[in-house]
Amino acid sequence: MKNKMEGFTNKTITISSLLKFEDTELQSLQKKYFFVMVLQRSLFFLILLGALLMVYFFNSNSGVFEGKLSYVMIGWSFFILLSFLYLRISFSKKGFALREHDVIFKSGVISETTVIVTNNRVQHVALHQGLLSRMFGLASIELFTAGGSSSDLKINGLLLEDAKKIKESVSEKIIEITEEQKEITADELREIENQSDVSSDLNGDTDVFN
Repeated sequence: MKNKMEGFTNKTITISSLLKFEDTELQSLQKKYFFVMVLQRSLFFLILLGALLMVYFFNSNSGVFEGKLSYVMIGWSFFILLSFLYLRISFSKKGFALREHDVIFKSGVISETTVIVTNNRVQHVALHQGLLSRMFGLASIELFTAGGSSSDLKINGLLLEDAKKIKESVSEKIIEITEEQKEITADELREIENQSDVSSDLNGDTDVFN
C-alpha cells in the first residue's frame, strides 16, 4: 500500500485541458437503414390510415364527416410529409464512435443527446437483427452496464459484419478489464496477508520480550 501511495499524485486539471468528445469524428449509420426506417414508418401509417378510413365509413351516414374527407386527406398528406422530413433529419443527426476506452452515440433533432458508455462499465453486449434489418444485411448492437435490465446504449443501422466486429471488440475489452480487476484484487489480498504476517511477527517479538 505504501508503494502505491508513493506514486500517487493529485494534480489540478484545468477545464480547457480536458478532451472534448465533440472533437471525435463520428461514423454515420448505413444509408440502407434509412429505407428500413421508412418502411417501418410507412407500415405504421398504412395501419393508422386504414383505422381512420374505417371510422369515416362507419360514421358516413351520421353527417359528422360529410364533405370533410378531402380536408382530412390534405391534412393527412401534410402530416406524413412532415413526419418523413423529420425522419430524414433525425437519421442524418445520428452517429457513433468506437474508441479505446468507451463508445459514443449521438442522436436528436431538436434536443441533441450524446451517450458515452465506458468499457469498464459494460457487463454484456448483444447483437440483434429484426426482420427488415435482416433483409438489408443490417444489425444493431446493445450495451448493458451493471445494474441495468435494459440496454444503456443501442446502435441501429450497422452492417452485420461491422456489428459482429464491434461485438467481438467490446467483448474482448470486457474480458481484459475483468482479468485486470482480478489481478488487482489478488495483489491487494497478498498485500493484506503480508501486512498480517508482519503484524503477527511483531506481536510475537513483543511476547518474547515480555
